[in-house]
Amino acid sequence: MTSPTLPFGTAMALAERNLRGPLVRILAEEELEAGAWFTVNALGLRGAAPRAVLKQLLSTNGYDDANAEALLSRLATDALVENSEGGLRLTPIGRERFDSISGRIRDVTRRIFGLFDPTRVETTRALLQQIAEVDPATIDRVAFE
Repeated sequence: MTSPTLPFGTAMALAERNLRGPLVRILAEEELEAGAWFTVNALGLRGAAPRAVLKQLLSTNGYDDANAEALLSRLATDALVENSEGGLRLTPIGRERFDSISGRIRDVTRRIFGLFDPTRVETTRALLQQIAEVDPATIDRVAFE
């Protein structure tokens, strides 16, 4: 018996729930809140970034200016980030945490996506990346014309 075809939004929400669970578990085990991981991950992937850029990225996850500033201060207090010429960057401790956590996430992700056809996984990843790279203003304009 086959399942009914879900509307796109419902399928996305259910897929996010299933994929988010392992990430939440890893972050809980690492005693790291999601926004902190989001910031450490951004710096680990991109290198140093101006404080304003990080605060803008955090705003996409619901952080207002004051909460983003408090998070960045906590990361500095925890010796995960430090000021540099290019803005904030990971400290050696922050780099070590990034490498360790991203490795755990990569291993879990590989095992989860091993359940599915590799070609379909790559097609889905490519589409999600394409959607992510569209300017949110364009999405709003198209959605509400």
